[in-house]
Parts: sequence; structure tokens; C-alpha cells
Amino acid sequence: MAEEGTGRQMDNSLINKAEITGKLDKVTEKLLRLARPDNEAEMQSLGGDAERRGYFARDFGMDEWDWPQGVGLYGLQKLGRLFGDDRYREYAKPWMERQLKLGLPSRNINTTAPLLSLMELAEAEELSLDWVNWLMQDLPRTKEQGYQHVTTGAVKQELTLHEQEIWIDTLFMAILFTAKMGVKYDNAGWRETSLHQLLLHIKYLYDKKTGLFFHGWHFEERHNFSEAFWCRGNGWFALGLPEYLDLMRPYISDGVFIYLQQVLQAQAEALLACQSGDGLWHTLLDDQDSYTETSGSAAIAAGILHGSRKGLLPESYAEPALRAIRAVLGRIDDEGTVLGVSGGTPIGVRKEDYKEILIAPMAYGQAMALVALGEALYYC
Repeated sequence: MAEEGTGRQMDNSLINKAEITGKLDKVTEKLLRLARPDNEAEMQSLGGDAERRGYFARDFGMDEWDWPQGVGLYGLQKLGRLFGDDRYREYAKPWMERQLKLGLPSRNINTTAPLLSLMELAEAEELSLDWVNWLMQDLPRTKEQGYQHVTTGAVKQELTLHEQEIWIDTLFMAILFTAKMGVKYDNAGWRETSLHQLLLHIKYLYDKKTGLFFHGWHFEERHNFSEAFWCRGNGWFALGLPEYLDLMRPYISDGVFIYLQQVLQAQAEALLACQSGDGLWHTLLDDQDSYTETSGSAAIAAGILHGSRKGLLPESYAEPALRAIRAVLGRIDDEGTVLGVSGGTPIGVRKEDYKEILIAPMAYGQAMALVALGEALYYC
């Protein structure tokens, strides 16, 4: 399946259309019926250490309204577009209706994520407009008017403020939604806010020495925490920025577009330089003693393939990204479960904290595999 006008064909020793299509079906079915992990009792036994290790009960499966489920919806939407069918809408409408009946959680950066996809449903128009206005007017801001990385608290109606903090996750969870709403409703203010947020996150999270991104920045304490180069965080940027550039190209000046494209390429070069021998990336990108992590690796591979396909990155970058696809395929079991996925990851006080995050099947792991395999089909 080659995109019209590209004519790209890749070596089938790396990827095979029939294999990828078969895996896509299995991963999709598993996402739709994803259950809680078998070892959840063991995770709960961690007590006060549970959240530091990435155990958040709401993160598992598709039964909640938060960022893991939002990323799950995004993956299903991408799949529906790839095959030109209604599988996303058939799932998303009743999913949203069920969540509305249950009652939505507190509004924050992470709970914005489901609307990145739902906003395209007519049934979600009123909620999406109300939500983007909340982002503009009521979301707490850091210094320099950054989107403060507010998240859900211990229960769904509570907030954890993370005062004066910005995180790399925000590009994917909320900035893309702001931009999409600005384009859909031709609202220049929303578009410009999304651009300011993107540039501000690059300003404080991009590491000029390596080309990689730190997990977060604290405006009051003026530091990047443990200065960790976290795999999935870099994946959010590698995947989110090409989509942002596609969406916003008509509204961005040539100078800003070139700048953003150069940042994308610098990150891609740095990522390819630290790709592990098996094709994946380590959860700490520059630490080979940390485990290789599937969801972040899939996001990175998908972003590089998308960027190469759209002319935002050199075509030569596709080959190593397809090696990552080969490795992701190897992490999908016979039931369609994507293995080797790390749990929700708070900013680590120490780099070692990232090595201790639990491993479990997650909706976003399923979704990132869907997006990555879908991108790979363009090269078959």
C-alpha cells in the first residue's frame, strides 16, 4: 500500500503486508476487549510505592476517560482512516455515551486526550468547544503562559497540579487538540496558542547537546528534573510534531516551519543514533542497561515513517524505522497483546526511577502499535 505519488517500495524481508494486516486485526480486537492485568494484585501490593512504579488503576483497559484511553481512540481512528471504514465511529460513539453517563473526570491535560479523536464526531461538538475554551481560559498556566501539566488526582474528580511544570507529553495530549480545533473552526487564537505552546515546550525541553527531549521542566526551580531522555516522551514528540506540521502548514510562516522541521530532523537523527541492536529503543534512550520499551519505540517508528513519507525527513530514515517495525511485530503475541509496554510514567526524581516502571498491557501500547503498523503499510 503506497501513498499516491510516493512510489516507495521496501524490502519485504523487513515488512510483509499480509503479516502486518493480520497483526493489525489481532491488536485491534485485543484493544477493544483489553482487560486489567493478571498481576494487578502484585502491583497493588506495592503500597505507597505503587504510583512511583507506574500503577494507576484508571490506566488499564478502555473503561475510563483519561489519556491511555484517549490514545487508544486515536489509534482506532488512524486505523479507520487507513482502511476507509467506520470501525472507529462504531466504537467511539457508544464509548463516549457511556462515559458521559458515568460522569467525566476533572478537566486537565491528560483528560483532554480523548477529544483529540472524539472532536471529529458531530455528537462531541458541544463538549469539544466547551473544552477548548476551558483550555484557553481556565487551565492553570506556568510562567510564560505554558500549559501547566495538570493531571487527574487519586480519584477522577480531583487534580494533581504539578505547579509550574511542563511535560513533553502535553504536545500529544493537549496541544494537538488545540491546533485541530483552531483549524476546524478557523480560530486564529486557538491556532496561535497551540504554536506558542509548542515553541515553549521546545524551548525548555529540547537538549541542544543531543537533539533529544527531556521529560519535563520546572519554572520555579529552573531545572529539567533528572534530565532523563525518556523513550515514550520522545515518542510523543516524534509522532506528534509531523502531524502538527501537516495540519498547521497553511498557517505557519516559512521561517517557523523550517525551524520546526529542523528540530524534528535533529531529534530523528539523535533517535536513530541510539536505536538498540534489536531495532527498539531503551526506556532511557541513552542507557543500554534500561529495558527496551515497545510503546515509545512504536511511536518513534511511526513518527519517522510519517515524516519520511511526507517529505519532512530524509527518505533514508525509513529503513531503520522499518527495523523497529520488525521488532514491534515480534512483541505482539498470538492473542494480539502488545508486550513490553511500560506503565504510566511520572517524572523521575532519579533516572533509575524509569527503569523500575511496571510492565503491563496498556491501551496506548496497543494503539501505538496500530499507528506504527499502519504507517508501515505505506511502505509495502
